[in-house]
Amino acid sequence: MTTLQDTAVGPASQDEPRAPIAILSPAKRNALVACFNAGGLHKKDGAWHGLPGGKPVSGMTTADLARDGMLTVTTNHRFGSARLTERGNWFARTLLCQGTTANSQSVRFGSCSPVPTR
Repeated sequence: MTTLQDTAVGPASQDEPRAPIAILSPAKRNALVACFNAGGLHKKDGAWHGLPGGKPVSGMTTADLARDGMLTVTTNHRFGSARLTERGNWFARTLLCQGTTANSQSVRFGSCSPVPTR
């Protein structure tokens, strides 16, 4: 299950417009969620990683998201880091609220859910 961690940019409120996530490939969706949950991506051994043990993110996907204005990438030879931009955070929040990562993981948390909690 994907969870939304407590970060400076929390879950999307019901008043926030939804990001147009239909334009994202499954690889981009997973990369945004991984970056959001880990607080960024780090390049190690030629691959980008979020949380330890998580699936690596392709360098091509990372570069595409940077060109799309969703990631800020900093590299120094073999090492690098990537952080979500404001736009990237918006897309990640929408993905997490709608539970629409590539493997259709379910997401449950308060302010995103249209179903009231009892």
